[in-house]
Amino acid sequence: MSHFASYAPTAHGTRDPAVEVRDALEDDVPAIAAVARTRGGEHVGLEGRLAGWVRGDEHVVLVATRHDEVIGWASARRLRDRPDAPDGWYVSSLTVAPQHRRRGAGDALLTRLVAHADARESALRSIVNATNAPSLDLHAAHGFVEEGRGPTFAGIEFIGGTGVLLVRKPPISAAGSVATT
Repeated sequence: MSHFASYAPTAHGTRDPAVEVRDALEDDVPAIAAVARTRGGEHVGLEGRLAGWVRGDEHVVLVATRHDEVIGWASARRLRDRPDAPDGWYVSSLTVAPQHRRRGAGDALLTRLVAHADARESALRSIVNATNAPSLDLHAAHGFVEEGRGPTFAGIEFIGGTGVLLVRKPPISAAGSVATT
């Protein structure tokens, strides 16, 4: 059973104007964990890790809400010294609860993460399972391009065996240079 959205590239939902994105608060941790669990997998110690990410300065943690209910979340963090992934900022955990998909929450979360990276003139990378076509399409719509494919990236192993490393370069700055990490 796949925990990814069904791939239906011509099936577009209706953007929900009640969806808002904001920085996560420590009080959001249980709701973020509930959304994270919709992806399946092991989640031992999840709430503790999430609380640390929200409190710390190594992650940017966002939530998508609808009428104050957390319906999705995403984070970005800086990875360094990984033998199978370049140093830099990475999208992590972009997840929308299944009953709230195709209403603009994922798009809004990724938009904010891209803005975070652009403000720092930093490239933004994302690692996506090759079988997750909806996520690949969403990233492409935000200017991400494929940088590589492999069985692991940043220590992540993939269902189906292949991960896709995506990168979005920042826009050219006023000084005319482009940052790459």
